[in-house]
Amino acid sequence: MTTAPDRLRSRPEASSILPPPPPGVVPYIAGYSREQIITPRLTHGPGPAVGFVDETPHDRDSFGVPWVRPSLLPKARRGEPRFKEVHPFRQRRAMLDQLCQVCARPAVSDLDAPRLYVMHGIGRPVEEGELTASPPVCLPCAAIAVQVCPYLRRHHVAAWVRSTPAWGVIGHVHDPQTLRAFAQDQQVEYGSPAAAWVVAARLVSMLYEVTPMDLEAEFARLGRDRLEEEFSRVAELMAAA
Repeated sequence: MTTAPDRLRSRPEASSILPPPPPGVVPYIAGYSREQIITPRLTHGPGPAVGFVDETPHDRDSFGVPWVRPSLLPKARRGEPRFKEVHPFRQRRAMLDQLCQVCARPAVSDLDAPRLYVMHGIGRPVEEGELTASPPVCLPCAAIAVQVCPYLRRHHVAAWVRSTPAWGVIGHVHDPQTLRAFAQDQQVEYGSPAAAWVVAARLVSMLYEVTPMDLEAEFARLGRDRLEEEFSRVAELMAAA
């Protein structure tokens, strides 16, 4: 009889299956050295909440939470990629429009189909009601992401997900009296008391209808030759973008 450790050892390792990532491919949501993230000067209002002195109708999302103002530069002017940083606008767009976080194309061709979510290893499978700030990813790009993303390279989990309603944001929470940030990079649920005092930098979704999957086994099913073809296609699409 095969023991559990034997089964784990016999499972193909991603490093032996995956071709090298295409050179020059940078995930869509990654930040760059010349991109600046600006938080405008804060004020109270409207109502008992934080606001911007020079606020515009575009500063708040549909839940009324204000967002930082990231610079939006053409690719040629962005500088060097910073894989550990996430660009707020591109992350939010990918989350809302269900775009692949690497190639920025729709994560699935069929709107009713489940989307693939790959997350930093959490020591267990992805569960129903899981919170994530990671946008979906198409399967070929998942094979790129687990090689180039510092957070996914060593430990990751994956699942097919059908429903991803917006849950809240990640951002800096400010003191209602002084407006000084006292909690940075906090997960804040929409509608909670803290939501009135947060300036957001990333969108958080809740995952429903979750089916955990073995990503390395899926890569093995596709095979190295098919993955090489998909990598070339992704590289061409991103070069033309």
